[in-house]
Amino acid sequence: MPDHDPTEELTRFGAELRAGGDMPLSAADVRRRGDRIRRRRTALVAGGAALAVAAVTVPILALTGHGGDPDKHLVTKDPSTSTSLGRSDLLRDEDTQYEPGSSGAFHTTDTFEGDAQATYHVCEQGNPSSLGATRSLTRTFALTPPEEASDLIAAPGEGLVEMVAEFPDHATAQAAFDTWTDWITSCTGRLGDFENSRVSPDPEPVPLASEGKAVIYDLSWGPAPKEIDPYGDSGFINETGLVVEDNRIAVVGLTIVGQDYNFLPEDGGTPMYRMLPVAAERLLPGDGPPATQPSAPDDRTTSDGPSGAATTIPDGFAIDTGWPDPSGDGTFEPSSRSLPAFELAPCGTSVADQPGGELPTPTDRLNASWSQPEDGRARQLLTYESFEAATRAATTMVNAYRACPDEAPDAAGFTSHHSVTEGGLGDISWVVGTWSTYDGAPAVGIEALTVVQVGNALLLITGSNEGGASDPQGDIATTASSGADDAAAIIAAMCVFADAGC
Repeated sequence: MPDHDPTEELTRFGAELRAGGDMPLSAADVRRRGDRIRRRRTALVAGGAALAVAAVTVPILALTGHGGDPDKHLVTKDPSTSTSLGRSDLLRDEDTQYEPGSSGAFHTTDTFEGDAQATYHVCEQGNPSSLGATRSLTRTFALTPPEEASDLIAAPGEGLVEMVAEFPDHATAQAAFDTWTDWITSCTGRLGDFENSRVSPDPEPVPLASEGKAVIYDLSWGPAPKEIDPYGDSGFINETGLVVEDNRIAVVGLTIVGQDYNFLPEDGGTPMYRMLPVAAERLLPGDGPPATQPSAPDDRTTSDGPSGAATTIPDGFAIDTGWPDPSGDGTFEPSSRSLPAFELAPCGTSVADQPGGELPTPTDRLNASWSQPEDGRARQLLTYESFEAATRAATTMVNAYRACPDEAPDAAGFTSHHSVTEGGLGDISWVVGTWSTYDGAPAVGIEALTVVQVGNALLLITGSNEGGASDPQGDIATTASSGADDAAAIIAAMCVFADAGC
């Protein structure tokens, strides 16, 4: 490999974190490039919104059996602060599957509380509250495309979506489960006036480790839009999983465009057959003791939203704690609203300039930074008017990096790369890793950006250093973990931005 100056590499890190702004990336802007006939069974785009129905004729699509024995020990239930339904009861990115033997096939695009959002399933005839639910949440996912699928187009209606709901008692939950069964078995007419629209009459039972019940129904309609398949050979194929666990239910729908849907029992069965036991286990109420919350600032009166969660940052809320004292050539900028905002610019385009929608405008912002030679750290706290607005902001930021796994080489010949993994902090979190290669080999310098959502606030934590030459992903994980540990007290104090408070 040609000689190069490692310090030059370090100066480039942080270039993608320059100015804050709106980043809209359409969750449906994916579809495999190449043959537009799409003669494949692989799932293509996930539209990050509700499932839709194609309004044209459908061919008869053969659906395979599910088969396989689900792993009954896939999930470790996170302790929750109460037994009330929460975001930890939804599937996470790492729980999602498509091809056998792999996980993380989809990534979160949005999470909603309540049932005011759009229809989440093609067969839905009423929202959760109409069925007696006291609380409900819905999460939508987009397919994480394989590395070779960089030129993709959208297919409306494809995607993964989960709704979970809690009821006053088991009898009400079971009644809601039965209603959903009726909605699906009578759904053919809702798929359109198509000769070959199909709903499997008999559900596929899925064994669970708990006392709950889980079944899968198969549906199909189509054909796919002509811009996806001009020859009309492909249609929509859907698996819908229903779960009832005590006083809770889950409805999980996976829709793809294809000509067939062949998954062998010896490989674990279909994606829904593999995912539904995980969804059932997530749905079980947390049985851990209430988490002890560190004390937070008492001032929660500034711009409180309707829920009582602070929508602006209380006076005295500091985000510069947990760092060591700088020495020598080190610098330290304490918490301030006057410091520059982060600028997220994967592939050289600010998130504010990317097509597909708009990010909500933050209601408040606070920044802090710390640096030593070859060690840079910074934090940014953003608040929004609602939990949903904060979720949209976080997911679109993260999706911008998913859409840019590889930057164009810079003038010195270095190529930056980005990865996204889901974390375990706050309500939901992600780690965006950035590293570089030179002439195909890992080069010095990594950066970890951690995005943590708690209520209607986001904490962005960055760390950059000279790691990466031998184990970029390991160094990114270490840097992100260290940054999260340093910010633990701050994340705990962010309870002022949650509906439940501290």
